[in-house]
Amino acid sequence: VPESNGRQVVHNPLKWNGSHYEMDFDHLESIIDSQCKLFILCNPHNPGGVVWPLETLQRIAEICARHNILIIADEIHADMPLFGAKHHPFASVSETAAQNSISFGAPSKTFNIAGLVSSYAIVPNETIRKRFFDWLTANELNEPTFMATIATEAAYNHCREWREQMLAYIEQNILFVEEFLDCHIPAIKAIRPQASFIVWLDCTRLHLEHDALIDLFVDKARLALNDGEMFGPEGKGHMRLNVGTPRAVLQKALEQLRSAVDGLKR
Repeated sequence: VPESNGRQVVHNPLKWNGSHYEMDFDHLESIIDSQCKLFILCNPHNPGGVVWPLETLQRIAEICARHNILIIADEIHADMPLFGAKHHPFASVSETAAQNSISFGAPSKTFNIAGLVSSYAIVPNETIRKRFFDWLTANELNEPTFMATIATEAAYNHCREWREQMLAYIEQNILFVEEFLDCHIPAIKAIRPQASFIVWLDCTRLHLEHDALIDLFVDKARLALNDGEMFGPEGKGHMRLNVGTPRAVLQKALEQLRSAVDGLKR
């Protein structure tokens, strides 16, 4: 989207510390110049599944304020922290963060209502809010369908019990994936997410080139996963698995993957 709007994207890859991903602040500071206008933050992170610590978010706010860079916080998975993790809305971590950010969210991921096309923006700063909302109005992007607003209100006001049950089920699905891979496909490692229904699969120990890895998952295992390299070159050797599905479907998918991996040995 930025490139289609005539903008240049500058990448700040995450660092892998052996157990989870971290922000690379030294690299971030080194790539910022006077042309940088926006910082796009995925909070919680997709596909890494990281719920960013409070200190990390506060540091991002400080760096961007110092360089006059507006922060766009994508928080679409904010309602899905797992295994005791706590999500920190970016605009809540400091007054600096609140006054220099636009936060995007939606009930679509949590409540599985993407087809209703309901999303929202939270803009604490009055000047930024007026500029952004005036742009939305001018381009007729400010009026969702009535079903979208009704569904959003219903989800957030009346579906707490359903959400809690869903998150508990997702956690069990993640544990199931971890156990299955450990027992049957040890060459693939599941990186446990701290939020959402996405499991980032490290397939590097299969020692397959990109096309061979796609062939394994799509043509041999007959699975439609997201290719890790769609998230950048750092995603090489990885695949993104959606576990927001009934256990029986997940088990069938993993059995198909097991058979495909076993076929590599023959």
